[in-house]
Amino acid sequence: MKLKREMAVHLSKIVIDGLTKTEAIQFDCRKEKVVDEVAQVFLDQIKIEDDLNQEVKELLISHGTLIDQTNINYNKMFNMVKQKLARERGLIL
Repeated sequence: MKLKREMAVHLSKIVIDGLTKTEAIQFDCRKEKVVDEVAQVFLDQIKIEDDLNQEVKELLISHGTLIDQTNINYNKMFNMVKQKLARERGLIL
């Protein structure tokens, strides 16, 4: 999934505004700095998942013949492998 920086900043503003309004957070710096940091976290997490997706695709491609011969559902196998790798790496998707 491609998330543009502008959308990540917009989502971050929504989150920060909501938390600020309910007084769940306070900060000693400019709001924009906090918004930028949260946006970067969003972007970093999406990159981690994109990288994992690419790794799973490459792994399944390398086993393509076996998958074709055994009539395994590609999407189901993709999700199973992705979940297994995420668990092994301590990732929360």
